[in-house]
Amino acid sequence: MYFLYKGAGAPASPPRVARWLKEAGAPQPTEAYRGPDVPAWLKDGLQDVLRSLKWGETQAGSVVTSLPSNVRDALRLARRALSTTWVEAWDEHNMLVQYLVFTCGPLRSATLQATFGVVYAELEEASDPLRMYELLLHETAHHALALKEQFTQFLDNPNAVGTHALRPDPRPLRGVLHAAFVMCRLAEGLGRYLEAHPSGGPLDGCPVRERHAFALKSLCEALTVLDDTAVWTEDGCALRATLGVCLEREGAPA
Repeated sequence: MYFLYKGAGAPASPPRVARWLKEAGAPQPTEAYRGPDVPAWLKDGLQDVLRSLKWGETQAGSVVTSLPSNVRDALRLARRALSTTWVEAWDEHNMLVQYLVFTCGPLRSATLQATFGVVYAELEEASDPLRMYELLLHETAHHALALKEQFTQFLDNPNAVGTHALRPDPRPLRGVLHAAFVMCRLAEGLGRYLEAHPSGGPLDGCPVRERHAFALKSLCEALTVLDDTAVWTEDGCALRATLGVCLEREGAPA
């Protein structure tokens, strides 16, 4: 080990070397996009997101590169909450998401396959620390499942139609599966926060318990739709079992 660091002076102690290696392998926090310019791919990506939400008007939203202080504060608190509550989810977020892009426009938060690695978040939505915390978990979950889907298939009928709590309009079952996966991540992330900060923490004053209950209820509803309609593959059955374990762990029937 000394020869790896011989240019740094005296031989490093094993704990110091271990710390260096850990720091070198840890991803840096995801960047909040600050410009100064907004490239065409990012403008087009935002418009594609708005079109996917049925906003046909061009330029209905815009990228914000100068963040208000309340958004900066919410991001700081949400990052502290996630990094102190669920280290693996924090690392996954920083590994999969390259940019948090804040916007003005008719959306809450979104991801787009064409701009994988980008999370779009509306300023007002992002100004609340709890909503920001949920946003980090929510959109990273979409990234994680979309990446898994490049290598396997979870449903034999992904285009069959169903609905769920987050999007009451009829959607392909693939969308319902994404909703279930997201709600599982939210339920676990909120549950872990309550366990890690029983006497107060970065999300003090926020309705964490209420949002935890909502995530569990929404997960149950999405799984009910899937269990009634979905044709699971072998990998899909394994994923369904994992989602059921999440419910059991958080104190809800699977």
